Amino acid sequence: MAVNDARASSRLDLRAAVEGALLTLAIAVPPLWIVLILKSGDAPGEESNLWLLAPVALLGGFAVGGFRTAARRRETPLMHAAAAGAMAFAVLLVVSLVRRAVGDEEVSVVHLVRLLLLAQICISAALLGGYVGMRRAARRATR
Repeated sequence: MAVNDARASSRLDLRAAVEGALLTLAIAVPPLWIVLILKSGDAPGEESNLWLLAPVALLGGFAVGGFRTAARRRETPLMHAAAAGAMAFAVLLVVSLVRRAVGDEEVSVVHLVRLLLLAQICISAALLGGYVGMRRAARRATR
């Protein structure tokens, strides 16, 4: 019986992970697009400070998405936070690659390495949010 319970609790709740990924994208993408639309013509070396909003929005979106996903799945919060982060980043990855392939920009090895590093950072932010959500749920349970 215990083995079956352990297997059931380690299964990924796809719905919770997808909802977390959608929340992540809903928070992270609009500020990114706004900055991209408003400031895409900035000359290299003379970029606006508005570009500083992009990484804050991106990482904040992943952290909030991980937090909410972990709160929904208290049995396996970190697994679900990481899955939500990975799903959200997969969407961003596909959009980035299609945008480059359709546009004039080349999909280079350097760009792919940057995306892989960014994936690690974004999924780590989702895990951090999931950890905070897990700790918060544990604190509430002990009250």
